[in-house]
Amino acid sequence: MKITKEVQAQARRLLRLCLTEDGRLQEEHVRRIAGEISRKKPRNGAELLTAFTDLVRLEMAKHTATITSAVPLTGQEQAAIRAKLSARTPDLRYDWQVCPELLGGIVVRVGDQVTDVSLNSRIKRLERLIQ
Repeated sequence: MKITKEVQAQARRLLRLCLTEDGRLQEEHVRRIAGEISRKKPRNGAELLTAFTDLVRLEMAKHTATITSAVPLTGQEQAAIRAKLSARTPDLRYDWQVCPELLGGIVVRVGDQVTDVSLNSRIKRLERLIQ
């Protein structure tokens, strides 16, 4: 399904209605708008709903930190990471994941920014240098 520029612009306007003055997403407004689109079924409604939900998903990702580590982090380690991240971006939601393939270190993703200080990524960089 192709989403036109007009539908994208409408979706952006709807998203702006869901944001507070400080840029936080109001979930009740998102639900209300999505429900109205589904109920009223406007022309290009499916495309509008798709574009709107994509924008909401991207907005939520900006305020979610996904921290992936090789082993479960202790409370003290989590607190240290929270302190560093909240200094850059306040009011984050945290998603803690464990991925043994990292071998060691962590990967931090906030929105589209990724900080990878895992042992796995360092090994891959060394392999590229050697080749």
